[in-house]
Amino acid sequence: MNKKGRITKLLGGFYYVTAENGEVYETRARGIFRHQKRKPVVGDYVELLIDEGDRLNSVEEILPRKNSLLRPPVANVDQILLFIPTANPKYNLYLVDKMLAYYEQQNVRIVPVVSKWDLDPEKAEALRSIYEASGYHVMHLSEKDNESVTKLEAMLFEKTTVLSGVSGSGKTTFLNRVLNLDLETGTVSEKTNRGKHTTRHTEIFTGEKGMYLFDTPGFSSIEIDSIASADLDAHFREFAPFIQSCKFQDCRHVKEPGCAVRAAYERGDIVASRFENYLRFYDELVEKENGKWR
Repeated sequence: MNKKGRITKLLGGFYYVTAENGEVYETRARGIFRHQKRKPVVGDYVELLIDEGDRLNSVEEILPRKNSLLRPPVANVDQILLFIPTANPKYNLYLVDKMLAYYEQQNVRIVPVVSKWDLDPEKAEALRSIYEASGYHVMHLSEKDNESVTKLEAMLFEKTTVLSGVSGSGKTTFLNRVLNLDLETGTVSEKTNRGKHTTRHTEIFTGEKGMYLFDTPGFSSIEIDSIASADLDAHFREFAPFIQSCKFQDCRHVKEPGCAVRAAYERGDIVASRFENYLRFYDELVEKENGKWR
């Protein structure tokens, strides 16, 4: 018997698929996907073969995706909430900007969420200013501020949302609060000031009013090799108003004369940390691209 459903959890090599009738099936993926270099991921809509005997149910086909992410490996996402902790663990703007550049490749709404606002309101406000000036709609979140939780929750209705960010940034705490769950939350190492991983797999949780939430493992690094150095500027949305005014059409905004983007940075129209991280990413990508031809 064939059914359609959505993969809601991947654990120990088994895919858990919620069918249209709400029933959950434990399945394996067909071996042909390996030969085709395709892999089902959480969030995929799939066709299932339900075995009536003793054999395991199988994922027979992956239906067309709206989008897919590699970090975390999920599909058919409407929006990403990128949690930026004010403290405990302290934010890392280099990592945040790399994540934003990566997510800008996707057909998905990106919402930075400055979490743990109450731990250092002054720093939190500075973080919000950075990303609002960079063209993002920024939300804030504090466990002690019910209104901030309610406002963020209202953005989740009728949406498939990825909760992304470093370990200990407050993703799972927020998920527990919104969906009344009791998932283990991250602690922060006193020695490294980094969050400890508690979410070890990717899973969709469902809530009221069509809410689908991915809780994903926290990250501590990411590569953006999928972006060509020549295209990196398109992943910094605040550069867009100035790029057309650059003297050279292929301006990379590094040392070229007549660069309108660098001029905007020098005037303070582009946030310093964002432009400086762009230069770091550009150098990293060029070095890797040159290394491929050695």
